[in-house]
Amino acid sequence: MGRCTICNNQFSDGVQCSACGKQLDFGCAGLTEAGWRRLGTDRRSAWRCPSCRTASSAPLSPIEPASSATILHEIREIKLQMAEFHEIKDKLDCLPNLVEEIKSMKADIADLKKSCNFSAGLIDDLKVKSADIDKKVVDLEGRLSAAEDKINNLNSQLSNSEQRSRLNNVEIKGVPSRKDENLFQIAEAICREIGYSFPKTQINYISRVPTYNSKEKAIVICFLNRYIKEDFISAARNHKLLKAEDLGFHGSQQRVFVNDHLNSESKQLLNKVKQTAKEKKYAYVWVKFGKIHVRKNDNSGVFIVNKLSDLNKFV
Repeated sequence: MGRCTICNNQFSDGVQCSACGKQLDFGCAGLTEAGWRRLGTDRRSAWRCPSCRTASSAPLSPIEPASSATILHEIREIKLQMAEFHEIKDKLDCLPNLVEEIKSMKADIADLKKSCNFSAGLIDDLKVKSADIDKKVVDLEGRLSAAEDKINNLNSQLSNSEQRSRLNNVEIKGVPSRKDENLFQIAEAICREIGYSFPKTQINYISRVPTYNSKEKAIVICFLNRYIKEDFISAARNHKLLKAEDLGFHGSQQRVFVNDHLNSESKQLLNKVKQTAKEKKYAYVWVKFGKIHVRKNDNSGVFIVNKLSDLNKFV
């Protein structure tokens, strides 16, 4: 702990003049603590306060020539100043390199900025192209949806047209096949069993046709008169239980079914209608004139199912 000779303030760390011996804090000595530490031991031991440096630089009186001690102090001071000068010079020598590095960094930054601007331009172009592609995709989706609707409509028209062509047809399943069978005789046997007869001339054609997912072939009868066909089916349904044994196939308990001749789409729809009717507890599902009819009970109304969306009619 010391007291500054100039400002009379106490300090914990300061400097001491090698000439006059005065103690000064760093502020009055014109130094920073870090600068004082960098001077080194030799330079600190030869350091002089500003007053002594000023006195040493004043011209000598012609009456009292400078002493050898004073000259030595001045030489030390000059050496110190030269050392400080060389230290500053060494630091300034690297300045050109620093300037060049800064210039190089500025050039790199300029190139980077140019590259960023170029990339930003590419991104803008990509955004425009992406928006154009999105617009084309939306347009194609709309056209595809319209095409799908048109195809579905055409398929529906084709299915309806196919079903209309079968309005006079009856499909008979469960009759075993025989070699050299006479289908007209089988039709007559069915008529005898169900108690309904019609002129043979009312048959346009009768033949076996393949049945989906079955090795057996069904019998299809095409009538000339649609109302005879409907009466024939009605009589067969009223018979309740018709077996192949009843038609001359002895020992065969296989059931025989007489129904409208539906196309594959109508058959699939009929199966789904029957499943839904069972789930919703509807009592009646039947086909007449190629249409699927549904009725919940004896007191409810009848509605027709033409397409899958009509299943929503079930309540």
